[in-house]
Amino acid sequence: MKREFPAQYAFALQDRTTQAFALDWLVGKSTRTPHRWPEARELGAGADDFARLMVLTQAIVTGYKDQARMGGRRDPGGLYYWIRNKSQAWLRERMKLMQDTLSLTNHHDALSPSLPDLSTFPPGSWAVRVTFTLKKPYISRDDTEFYILNNPVKKEWVFKVPYVAPSQWKGALRAAMTRILAGQAESLDIEPWVERRIQVARLFGNEKDVGIDDERFETYLDRSKPEAAEKYRERLAEYTPTGFLRGRLHFYPTFFARIGLEVINPHPRDTGAGKQPIYFECVPSGAPGVFALLYVPLDTGPKDVETAKADLAAVAHGIRAMFTEYGFGAKTSSGYGVAELKDSEIKANGIPEAENIFRATLLREHSTPGGEGHE
Repeated sequence: MKREFPAQYAFALQDRTTQAFALDWLVGKSTRTPHRWPEARELGAGADDFARLMVLTQAIVTGYKDQARMGGRRDPGGLYYWIRNKSQAWLRERMKLMQDTLSLTNHHDALSPSLPDLSTFPPGSWAVRVTFTLKKPYISRDDTEFYILNNPVKKEWVFKVPYVAPSQWKGALRAAMTRILAGQAESLDIEPWVERRIQVARLFGNEKDVGIDDERFETYLDRSKPEAAEKYRERLAEYTPTGFLRGRLHFYPTFFARIGLEVINPHPRDTGAGKQPIYFECVPSGAPGVFALLYVPLDTGPKDVETAKADLAAVAHGIRAMFTEYGFGAKTSSGYGVAELKDSEIKANGIPEAENIFRATLLREHSTPGGEGHE
């Protein structure tokens, strides 16, 4: 038995007739097993769809690359056929397996972990969960280096369902809150603006390449308000002697039960006609999801309830901006990754009014972080 999966099921080494016959069979369009390819019988009934797609991926080194992606002009096939006709049922099976294996909660075809019991957490801790529906497709880049498309959507490593990793959520929310803060540079004086910047560092950790002794002042927020850069580092030194923080926010992954395709067809200026379409796997609009995070004040910064309340209001404002204005994932500048907020849930330790603070800020169209609002 060969050790490598592509070597065991070597689609690329079959004759052209077998390859052409196997294209429809691998995506479930045909039920007839290629009789010239005996190893393929092991990929028959009961085999996982994703395993068959991995075999189909070998078509990129054959003359059937385009057919393996989209099929013929008048006869859809390949990955396109599988996504349209087979992916929904397969993804629901995988989500059910994940739910049973990981003890996740099902929220309208969107899985998420239950919010923890915060009674044993430090006072001021809180956790939130927000359900949303995509208004525009979500696009991201997967870690795999071998796939039928050049732009596969990011998938969970074990169950192979589309997902948003915790690190992606952290980056997206931090970017949204940073843009909000940069937009306040002209309207806020140095002291309150520095306090807001410290709040972002308290929530997410220190900014990359920005330490107490960093004198380059090349970061985005330094450029937004350069006169506050030195003051920011002085305040940062009050939290930590090194200038480095981990951050109080901890993010959960988000899983999706749908997958789709987006096509971008660049048009050269001289001809005005595109000839090389670019295909992107995506999570399509209308797909539900669940966003969840946990806030735990374990650093050396202030741990009073008022600070926790201000951080909660700021995060709620950032969540709304991320989903409804800036988007998350790739190509957000083109409108991708925007979503509509649905239900929300919050748990808190020592903050009786936490639910009112979170919901009021999350649903308000015009609010400022830090526990203050304006119209």
